[in-house]
Amino acid sequence: MKFYIINYRKIKKQIFLIGLMLACVIFFTVLVYQQQDMATTAKKYAIYKVKTDKKVAALTFDISWGTEVPGPVLDILKKNNIKATFFISGPWAVKHPEFPKRIVAEGHEVASHGEEHVNLSEYSKEEIKKNISTAHQKIKEVTGVEPRLIRTPNGDWNDLVLTTAEELNYRVIQWSADSLDWKKPGVEAITSRVLKKVQSGAIILMHASDTCIQTPDALPGVLEGLKKQGYQLVTVSELLTMGPGTID
Repeated sequence: MKFYIINYRKIKKQIFLIGLMLACVIFFTVLVYQQQDMATTAKKYAIYKVKTDKKVAALTFDISWGTEVPGPVLDILKKNNIKATFFISGPWAVKHPEFPKRIVAEGHEVASHGEEHVNLSEYSKEEIKKNISTAHQKIKEVTGVEPRLIRTPNGDWNDLVLTTAEELNYRVIQWSADSLDWKKPGVEAITSRVLKKVQSGAIILMHASDTCIQTPDALPGVLEGLKKQGYQLVTVSELLTMGPGTID
């Protein structure tokens, strides 16, 4: 009788250990799947700046209409040997092809500002896709360049906009230093705001549409101030090679 009691205790202990091991396996398996699921469903974000310790920043311009401001802006950049990224709309590129062609010829980066100047987050996936694809084709036809960066009109986006853009091989680029030049606050206000907001990895937003008539006068001061602060200006694509894109 004693022999059977001892075996029973051993068997009971073995069953307990096996059960404990099985519970551990299940626990860690569930944990791994949860982490994978979190990574898959993590909220998407547009890129507002790049995380880097280097004193670099990207100067960008949005253009959707006009012919009076783009020329002077390009003249100033050429004089200072600065390369910038221009987010241009499809209709403007077709209507004024001489400017997009000059942007490319002078070594600047061409990016998209979409087709219609609307809040894409209010539209269906098919409509978002059409907006981005139509502008893409027009910009390509005019410049010979296929843009891979887009700044959505009004800086508006949601998960659907980001997902659709990614499916079209685009990265959505916003900004961390807003000049507010479109408000026409004055040359000094535009310049001081950029120099105050800029930091390592910043993406600077300015405009070269005709509604932003103070931009050409403010730009020389912006460039000089950034130079004095020790910043090197690069295109957005160059900036993205220097660190991960962030939202803050």
